[in-house]
Amino acid sequence: MNKNSSSVISEEEADKIAEGEMLDEARDVASSLELTLQQVRTKNLDGKSAVDRLSQDSSNLRFKAKSVNIPGLAAITHRLDEYLGGLDDLAAQNIKDLQTYSDRILALLDGESMPEESIAEVVRSMPHKSTFNVEDVEITNTEVLLVIPQKTAGKVVARELEACGYRVTSLTEPLEAISMILETKPDLIITSMVMSRLGGADLACALKAMPSTRSTHVAVLTSLPPEHPDMLALPMSVGVIRRGTTFGDDLADVLQKFNIT
Repeated sequence: MNKNSSSVISEEEADKIAEGEMLDEARDVASSLELTLQQVRTKNLDGKSAVDRLSQDSSNLRFKAKSVNIPGLAAITHRLDEYLGGLDDLAAQNIKDLQTYSDRILALLDGESMPEESIAEVVRSMPHKSTFNVEDVEITNTEVLLVIPQKTAGKVVARELEACGYRVTSLTEPLEAISMILETKPDLIITSMVMSRLGGADLACALKAMPSTRSTHVAVLTSLPPEHPDMLALPMSVGVIRRGTTFGDDLADVLQKFNIT
């Protein structure tokens, strides 16, 4: 009896073992990113093939980042995933940008910590995707987070904002958005009203109620009528962007209302 009971580990020990294994797996994936970049530099791998490989590793790393308790890692791996999503090939600047991601991710996985108050600044400093040539658009340091489950609708809104020079990050899960908001502190959040599990009104009300996020600018993207109960539940400070013919004007009004420049 005593022999059997001594071989049983506690729940806390089991959690530590599981997290340690996940960290090891994440380090392996991050090392694969580093190796791929080195192969591109030595011309042992072409840029297009490298993008495919890096994208697979990045998605894998983003998934694993959610399972380890490393502040800032999930936000950085999400940005890496989005950065790679806008690439078909690798130019010299892309390789430099991706090395920045690789160095930061490996450092975090190897135990480097970021003070809580520095996470947003570090995440904002990471190279950002761009769907426009820098000659066409003046990129600002304004961060906009989209929480839109419908990917097609999300791309439309993102493109409108990126055309104005804003840095856009997109999420489809409202619950994931809360932790991202707390870490990255975006200048504006645009959320769909209709979402599963946690609706846009719920998310907006929660953000406006929490001391750490109550000053964050929030707008909802909706086709609901003004008299709908969810619309009536919105705090007065929340902006409204209607789908359809008034979308562009409503978006401009929201940006002006919140002085987003």
